[in-house]
Amino acid sequence: MCDRCGGLTDEQYSRQLVQNIQTYGWTMQYVDGDGDRNPGFGYSLGLSLHDHPEIIVFDSDPRWAYLGVKPLAWAVMGGAVFDEGDDLSEYFPPPEQAELLRFPDSATHLFTANSMFREPGAGPIPALQLIWPTRTGLIQPVAPGRSV
Repeated sequence: MCDRCGGLTDEQYSRQLVQNIQTYGWTMQYVDGDGDRNPGFGYSLGLSLHDHPEIIVFDSDPRWAYLGVKPLAWAVMGGAVFDEGDDLSEYFPPPEQAELLRFPDSATHLFTANSMFREPGAGPIPALQLIWPTRTGLIQPVAPGRSV
């Protein structure tokens, strides 16, 4: 169950997000879908504070969305910078073929990120969309230097 569904007020939930960002440098926001036409998705909150686009991933399960964004977000915390088309094989080893695409308008999906980090009068914050066709690398991660 999500924190908002668990009874937190909007103010309590906002404070929790800010506290998580202050503690870890980033956190996740998940939005439930309502069928195939509007799938669920999760996105990072806090990467903007590191001069990096937020990362969004569409997935019907919030745990998978988190596991997809997590290695990239921690890499950003360590100084990595990602853009569309970057090689992600270090984070999603073969047979994964994950890729990042520029998300055209974060205002359509990243409401909380825009309300927290968008400068007054500025356009929507930058975002990248993570896409990967399978989840096997997330189920059985491969240690660096080892093959599948």
